[in-house]
Amino acid sequence: MIKKFFISVTILLALAGGYAYWSFSAKRTLITPFPYAFNTEAQKAIESEHADVQSSKILIVGDRMGAALSAYTPAIVDELAKSFKTPPKVYNWSRAHEGLHRTLFKLKSLKKIPSIVIYHGASSELYERAFSVLDSSAISKNFAAYDDERIISLIITFPWLSKVFYNKMEYFDLGPKIAEYQNQLPGPLKMQEKEISFKLFNYELRELIDLIKDSKSNLILITTPLNLEIPPKEVCSQSTSNTVIELQQEIEQMIKEGNYKTAHPKALELAGETYSNARTFYLLGQASLGLGELQMARAALQQASAFDCTAWRGNAVYNAIMKSEAKKRQVMLVDFDQYMASALSKEGLFIDDIFPQTIFYQSMLVDLMENLKKLLSVND
Repeated sequence: MIKKFFISVTILLALAGGYAYWSFSAKRTLITPFPYAFNTEAQKAIESEHADVQSSKILIVGDRMGAALSAYTPAIVDELAKSFKTPPKVYNWSRAHEGLHRTLFKLKSLKKIPSIVIYHGASSELYERAFSVLDSSAISKNFAAYDDERIISLIITFPWLSKVFYNKMEYFDLGPKIAEYQNQLPGPLKMQEKEISFKLFNYELRELIDLIKDSKSNLILITTPLNLEIPPKEVCSQSTSNTVIELQQEIEQMIKEGNYKTAHPKALELAGETYSNARTFYLLGQASLGLGELQMARAALQQASAFDCTAWRGNAVYNAIMKSEAKKRQVMLVDFDQYMASALSKEGLFIDDIFPQTIFYQSMLVDLMENLKKLLSVND
């Protein structure tokens, strides 16, 4: 009897030990618990650009928003030439659909970061799949551990301890090509996915700021201008019903007829009952615009962008994160989105769903140039 007991205990201990070893070995050694990493092919793909990047004085990074600034680079150089004998070299290293995680990876690969880095992105953060929504709890717990000064001190001193303190999650190995994520998740999970994206973006931005400051360089953030008059692409299923849709149709008809006084209170009431319904907030924004209530219109339309179930552009949350971190960390910020939002009642603000008209870029560049001249005067 005793022999059988000891055999059973031995088997159980062996199974427990095996499971512990499997669980431990399946985890990766991490300092910051991002659920993705880049392979050697991704590293090789960007090394060919290092010479041009590192020889520049001003580096522009980001996604399609940053890439759009290439059209204005000659104007930037010409304007700086008026104030400095030798115009600084400007290089645009932005790439369409590039999330901040890729921008950060590229900058970390450099031996020398240029004196001034301009970040203009946050419009493609969910274009590429870099985490699993099923790991929502693990990701949150991991960053809670990361934020604990005692735990992170131990992990920095003994990196292998990250396998003890961080929860297991699915790891994504990313290569040089950006593959579009075909998101087929139901509405509730799409919103949960957005929430994880906001968290990861926040930590990536913090790491970007630390990287630039540690390199004795300077960072300028540009918020993403949002075309607030574009209706949401998709309403998340958990926030709607046949009754809600019928009410929205009634409100929409009132707006079309110019009956804003009746539409507005109905939309306001519905927004309180269907908190995360992008369509409701869009209608509230349109009704507010009709009454000339611009502040309320902006707030409602920004919420509509945040609750849009399709992640086809940036939204007010990413911009809020940039503004918050810039204020806390004393980083220069050009609030392009606020400038566009303040002109909301005007016509022809954007050339399409994403990009503002040239005249508004030119106005934004005035603020950008002031910041650049300040930094260049100090570093000259």
